[in-house]
Amino acid sequence: MTTRVKHVNECRLLDVIIIGAGPAGNLAALNIAKAGFSVEVYDWRTNIGDKLCTGIIGHSCFNEFPPDETDIYQSTSSANIVSPSGKTYLVNHSSPQAYVINRISYVESFAQKAIDSGAMYRLNEKVVSLNISDTEVTVLSEINGHNRKQISKAVIIATGFGSPLLKMAGLGNGESKNFLTGCQATVYTEELSRPAVFLGSQIGRGSFGWLVPTQNNQALLGLATSRKLNGHMDNLKTMLHNKGYFKKIESPERKWGIPVSPSTPTYNNRALSIGDAAGLTKPTTGGGIYYSLLSGKLAAQTLIQALNQGDLSSKQLKPYESEWKKLLSNEINLGNFARRIFESLKDSQIEFLISKLMTDDVREDILESSGVSFDWHGRIINSAFMHSVFGKYLGLITPELKQESSDVKSTGSIEVA
Repeated sequence: MTTRVKHVNECRLLDVIIIGAGPAGNLAALNIAKAGFSVEVYDWRTNIGDKLCTGIIGHSCFNEFPPDETDIYQSTSSANIVSPSGKTYLVNHSSPQAYVINRISYVESFAQKAIDSGAMYRLNEKVVSLNISDTEVTVLSEINGHNRKQISKAVIIATGFGSPLLKMAGLGNGESKNFLTGCQATVYTEELSRPAVFLGSQIGRGSFGWLVPTQNNQALLGLATSRKLNGHMDNLKTMLHNKGYFKKIESPERKWGIPVSPSTPTYNNRALSIGDAAGLTKPTTGGGIYYSLLSGKLAAQTLIQALNQGDLSSKQLKPYESEWKKLLSNEINLGNFARRIFESLKDSQIEFLISKLMTDDVREDILESSGVSFDWHGRIINSAFMHSVFGKYLGLITPELKQESSDVKSTGSIEVA
């Protein structure tokens, strides 16, 4: 599919400028354009959706934001978890829990719908600065060595992780130190029927690796870590190649930053941040597609109401942050807590925990129950903390985390500073 991109040359006052054509930015553009407002979307990339990502969505995302059939590589109801010692455990479910999709085509589909609804796209055009006054937003972009100015009533920053534009808009809390580094390559594999997750210090302490089949005997091989890579990707490739998981590397590895905690505030006068730019991802895996789409939807709702009322003040845009917090903050807090525990564990502790979680009755209670959702990890985390087996394991956790886990047991939620 080739996205048809409209360009305009005159500098006129737009209703909304969106910086970033990822899932969050494209859905926001679609909904705002459908409401009858003028929208321009900027992205420095030439191809929409061409960002590093494993491309897995859960059934909640699948049902709320359904992909075209042609964008689905496969559905999966099972996965292998490989412990530090190399022991493989199968997690199985009666129905599909996740879908491996063509991320580029999926994200592009929202952009095409936005264009069909009247949104304008400026690809291969990088926004280098912005200024917000009492009356308008001024955006300066660069294309083919030339600068161009555009003005709008409001701006949405959907640039992804670590953009300097956030500070210019008075958004975020400075440079985030709470992030993961993801690294991924495409490999050729002959027999891989389900995704696999790899744990242990061979990959990197506090890290996890994955091998996700896509199509035509290809798979995505990668890892995520809160520490420096330090050759861990090479270790993972060597280990899995030697064990016969894949035959050869099809494309070189690439890396990217993944925020794992919100960068607030996500609203200001005439400005909102969404998706990865706002730090809205799953801290457990770093997955961001679903949270990005949800934040894009909420941002559009807030801006449409503000534009209709002619009030784009910080006070009027604050409900956006209130809404995503209602929906996501407990999930993010629980996910960050679980990640901190995981990063503190030694291989022997991981091995012990997995062996207990993977006994038939515990696995069925926690990982294979009807309430399990790939999109909402908090349910799994709550089930684990409230289970008697996990309670016994808390004696091996530091006192600080032990107290926080008690909070989870008593309230089903946790506040993480």
